[in-house]
Amino acid sequence: MLGEPNVVPSRYRQVAVAAVPSLEPAWLAAHFTGREVYFRTRFVVARHGQQVALVEVEREQSDELFAHTISARVVAGPDACAVVVDEALDTAVPSQLATAAERVPGARCVVVEGRYSHVSFILNPAPVRIRLVDVVPPEPAKLLDQVQRVLSTADDLPPVVVAPDLVDSRELLATRYADPPRHLLIPCRGSGMDFPGSTVSFLDERPPERAWTLLGCERSNQIHQWFYGSAPDRVDTCPRQWIAAGQPATLTRCCLLQEGVEDTDAATVVPWGASLAEVRTAIEAVVDRVGVAWTHI
Repeated sequence: MLGEPNVVPSRYRQVAVAAVPSLEPAWLAAHFTGREVYFRTRFVVARHGQQVALVEVEREQSDELFAHTISARVVAGPDACAVVVDEALDTAVPSQLATAAERVPGARCVVVEGRYSHVSFILNPAPVRIRLVDVVPPEPAKLLDQVQRVLSTADDLPPVVVAPDLVDSRELLATRYADPPRHLLIPCRGSGMDFPGSTVSFLDERPPERAWTLLGCERSNQIHQWFYGSAPDRVDTCPRQWIAAGQPATLTRCCLLQEGVEDTDAATVVPWGASLAEVRTAIEAVVDRVGVAWTHI
């Protein structure tokens, strides 16, 4: 079981910490055999200086608060372990343990001291990587922020790491036009909506029509036709156009989807104004489709 990917304790109270004079495997096995431990303890993070080793102990059957160990073995020695200290990380959440493991690539066991000074670990980290496609500005990218907020508390989901693929609409304009459009129409106001060289109008304010370029998606195009009876020159910003074949762990959003989650072999899509519940459902759909292996012990 401990050789499987993404092994994480289901409770950090299963993990004890002990300072020891040696991390030599045979010494550790002998030292932690026959010792009294708390009845929930299954693992011991043994510390010597700046190095650690992970030890698994087997306790005798007992209804008492403390029990003696009957065996101990080193799961990961100091050469296989790395330590991350970050009080912003909740060590009860697998995705936050995976975030810590990203900082020390190659480590087979990552011991994390996080929020509340709680200590836990992730063994054989191999989190699912969700490619998140969104458009900026506004910034921060809303879907990225929502996914990170969901994963920050998802203690019942396997380890997930988000790989943002953010498309800057200002770069789309620069690719299309040698000079900025004189008049630019965007769907609505938002943080970072600064387009030097262009006079900016906002579609949701229904401004007087002029010869402008619409920087927006198909829904914005439909609204423009409703307001003005015409289709403007447009630079399409719908994230669907950047969905790539062969990347099933892709998450994005689309304003043509009104509610719920659209889940296909190509991508998982949420509404433009998705709720956190819809985002959570979408993450679960990606995880189920990709089939990430994890062991919640």
